[in-house]
Amino acid sequence: MRLFSLLCGATLTSAARLTVSIPPSPPQLPNPATLPASTHAVLHGPPGVRYDVPLRRDHSFVFPELGEASYLLTIHTRDYFFPSLRVDVAKAEGEGSQRSIAAWQTFRGNEWSNKGPQYGAGIDELRVEMRPNGHKDFYQQRGGFNLIGFLKSPMILMGLVSVVMIFGMPYMMDNMDPESKAEFEEMSKKSPITGSEGAASQIQNFDLAGWMAGKSPGATGGPSGGGNKKK
Repeated sequence: MRLFSLLCGATLTSAARLTVSIPPSPPQLPNPATLPASTHAVLHGPPGVRYDVPLRRDHSFVFPELGEASYLLTIHTRDYFFPSLRVDVAKAEGEGSQRSIAAWQTFRGNEWSNKGPQYGAGIDELRVEMRPNGHKDFYQQRGGFNLIGFLKSPMILMGLVSVVMIFGMPYMMDNMDPESKAEFEEMSKKSPITGSEGAASQIQNFDLAGWMAGKSPGATGGPSGGGNKKK
């Protein structure tokens, strides 16, 4: 029994202890007690080594026995994002069975050797605090009706301009002095769009039936037009 106790004591002293606590961190997480009961922390080590611990009443995670290895710590919760940590457990310098333990922030998608800020270091035991990076938003808030934003729409602006031109132009023409009115009409006749040879007139006088029958634009048909003569 004495030999067994010595072996158990040697096993416990050769392992390191890690405690991760979540303190209040306003405005993101002012009260850690609001974290759901499903919150847990996972410590991934070498192949086949995985520790999964739940959240304790004091808002902490405890990993009591960690062997010499390099671990990845992640906290999984429903409403918040937490940073990932790299935890290294190694034999301390000098004689004895003490273990050094240190934690750094690590980044997904980067090399494992790329260490971020150090969260702490100790001998046989380490306590660190982790605060959330942000809040998880799964739904986008639907915005209310905004009259100014509605009027800024390009389609609405085009419609308003068209309405002003339709109802405002006749009023302007009726109240225009004769000289300005004559000048405006002269400019309209020379316009490539509204003139007698403009695109609007050509579209209005376009003979769709004649074009489908294969007639040239300059040909005239019917009894008065003479039509195409047959050879």
